[in-house]
Amino acid sequence: MSTTATIAVTDDIKNILSRLAHLSLHGKISDLQQVLEFLKHPSEEIKNLATTTASAIIKENLITNYRVMEKGVREKLVQLLESLHPRVIDEISHDLYSDSHERRLATIQVLGLLKKNPRIKDILATLIKDRDVKVRATAVHLLGKIIGPHDFDIILSLLNDSDKRVRANTIEGLEQVNNKRLLPVLLRFRKDPNNRIRGNILKAMYNLGFVEIEADLIGMLSNSSDLMKASALWVVAQIKYSTTKIIDAAGRAMLSENEMVTRNAQNALVAIATPRAQGYLRYLKMHSHH
Repeated sequence: MSTTATIAVTDDIKNILSRLAHLSLHGKISDLQQVLEFLKHPSEEIKNLATTTASAIIKENLITNYRVMEKGVREKLVQLLESLHPRVIDEISHDLYSDSHERRLATIQVLGLLKKNPRIKDILATLIKDRDVKVRATAVHLLGKIIGPHDFDIILSLLNDSDKRVRANTIEGLEQVNNKRLLPVLLRFRKDPNNRIRGNILKAMYNLGFVEIEADLIGMLSNSSDLMKASALWVVAQIKYSTTKIIDAAGRAMLSENEMVTRNAQNALVAIATPRAQGYLRYLKMHSHH
């Protein structure tokens, strides 16, 4: 009754299941229509396999042919995918760990189209924590792709994550994404109680073009916490931020009892390298031998 190419609804169940299984591995977009027909089949087993087969075909073709597909086709396929399979995002995200760089990038593109999906945030948080630098870079790339002017909620949830690494790596990621529209989000965190977050935020703000950070840095340098002071001095050294007030504060910090503070203060003055900064370094060298 059926040709080898199509599956007839009248075929016996075993035959249909084996055809669907074959298509889930080798199906093309052109096979999708007939697979979708089986979503209405009376057999639960066939309905379920038709769902996974259709999802597999769409996912595989999106990832392998992303570049050559028209934008409209991509978006339609992504919508279809989400309606077939609410947790499809977990399926797709396996490919973020693929050995093939091409495949990883295509997967990011596909996930970028799914940005309305609430699961994207969890995936980003997991990726951003990963030990592998490549995986973290992938997460940053994805962050850059899905951030539009209205997607601050994803960033805010990552910046409010209970895991410090997620927060710190997100800030680093935002800095690399280099999107000026992110400044308002970063500004909210400039008084964060965590010294590393606060330092990273100021450094990111500065690198995104917001240079009015002297008062923030002085605030950190006059904080009673040595960690806050050390982080502020780290920022100064990283971005070579030089004003008279900052140089004087770094000079004073060289007299701290805390070794991390004095080390960071020295690094900051060395990085600034103006005559005034060098003066402090010389003066303190002379007086540190007593």
